[in-house]
Amino acid sequence: MTELSSPRRGHRRRRAILIAALLLAPLGCGTTHLVAPPGRTVRIMGEDEKASVRSQRTVWYWMWGGRQFTDNTTQSDIERYDLHEVRYYTYQTWFEMLTNPITSIVSIQRRQIVVEGNP
Repeated sequence: MTELSSPRRGHRRRRAILIAALLLAPLGCGTTHLVAPPGRTVRIMGEDEKASVRSQRTVWYWMWGGRQFTDNTTQSDIERYDLHEVRYYTYQTWFEMLTNPITSIVSIQRRQIVVEGNP
């Protein structure tokens, strides 16, 4: 057998691919968008301003964050709570930090979006 086709070399290659996949899996991204309902003027709030409304929900992504399964905008939250001042941010829970590397193998990830504001 030549060295190129040896089982040992194939095993090293598979191990390198697996290690690379596990290291790169948590690096997926997912975009969120600050979108106001049509015709509505919304002021963006500062980080230190008080907010009377807080909405949190999960956004699911596939293709490592390239596409979303669920709504990744703030529009529905602004409409639901009739917000005229708004800020938002995203984060990952500990559960997501543990599961995203596993689900990323099949290109699925999730994040939390938090929308805060005042009517």
